[in-house]
Amino acid sequence: MDLKQSITNTSIKHYKLITIVMVVFTLALGAMIPLIRVDTDPENMLSEDEAVRVFHHLTKETFALSDIVVLGIVNNKDENGVFNPASLERVYELTQFALEELQWEDPRNTGRYIGVKKIDLLAPSRVDNIEQGAPGEIKFEWLMAEPPSSREGALAIRDKALSNPLLRGTLVSEDGKAICLYLPLTSKDLSYRVYSALKEKTAKFTGDEQYYITGLPVAEDTFGVEMFIQMAVSAPMAMAVIFILMLLFFRKLVLVISPLIVAVVTVISTMGLLIGFGYPVHIMSSMIPIFLMPIAVVDSNSSLFLL
Repeated sequence: MDLKQSITNTSIKHYKLITIVMVVFTLALGAMIPLIRVDTDPENMLSEDEAVRVFHHLTKETFALSDIVVLGIVNNKDENGVFNPASLERVYELTQFALEELQWEDPRNTGRYIGVKKIDLLAPSRVDNIEQGAPGEIKFEWLMAEPPSSREGALAIRDKALSNPLLRGTLVSEDGKAICLYLPLTSKDLSYRVYSALKEKTAKFTGDEQYYITGLPVAEDTFGVEMFIQMAVSAPMAMAVIFILMLLFFRKLVLVISPLIVAVVTVISTMGLLIGFGYPVHIMSSMIPIFLMPIAVVDSNSSLFLL
């Protein structure tokens, strides 16, 4: 008798003991799942010494580049877009919010702050307007030191911005209707936190403006977070679909429940071992349950029919 047949016979003969061991083993590994560490950064799907990843970090360090969250403000109801006193006041308020509220104390280093990098923030109240003053004089001033009180003042800010080729098409749209705020981050891990804070802040405004939040770190982090949410919904749905289909095919509950038990044990054990050994669950590994379930069901059904 070969080893495979011997294991099968022993399992059938001592099925109660095998079942108890399986349940205890599954519960023990399942207890590790609450220790999960979630990693939503797509970059971590590559090893730390991957050449393209090393070069990417070296380039960012050499040129002092930061991951940026971009907040676009549009007003389609005003003939001058956002260049009216009410809209520019909200733009100014959002800038101050980013400077004052989107800063958190670094838990790893007392006295150091993380969040939006103030020095590199790009907004109408944080960029210089350079123009000629008196003869032989160059005048430096903030583009919008404070929100304008009149429509003429708002249009003057627009004209100054459009006359600067560095701001036209970046800070201010080329048609002079919209404004973008550029919020550089100390770490892209904070992008979803910044995104959520901005969404909450803009939701409180009652004007005619529309707000659009984008940027590569927001797209990456949001994709990762939403993907985990979708997996939490999709995995039970996949199990329910498999159960219904098997019940329609085999018409016997015992032929349905047994493979599903194998699938549940397989998923819990695999994820428990992965988390228990200290591995973070990233975007790719979050899909393990939805792949393992049909594989376990098919394999257990094949074994059942062979027996």
